[in-house]
Amino acid sequence: MTKLDLVLARIKQLPLQQQEVIASEIEFMLDHEAGDHSLTAEQEAELARRLADPDRQYVPHEEVGKHFEKKYGR
Repeated sequence: MTKLDLVLARIKQLPLQQQEVIASEIEFMLDHEAGDHSLTAEQEAELARRLADPDRQYVPHEEVGKHFEKKYGR
């Protein structure tokens, strides 16, 4: 029996709702793992331009956290 078989057997023993959550997580990982995640030349140029801007502004970490909590919940 492979490690995958053992893990799947454990997952199948969980309540259906937990199985669905785990299946969704695995599916998300599979969907987003494939492909090239490199920046295009255009994106690299834009990033370099923004990093070179001496007047660039930063958003405090706390504000970013509040934004995502408001948008997606905790």
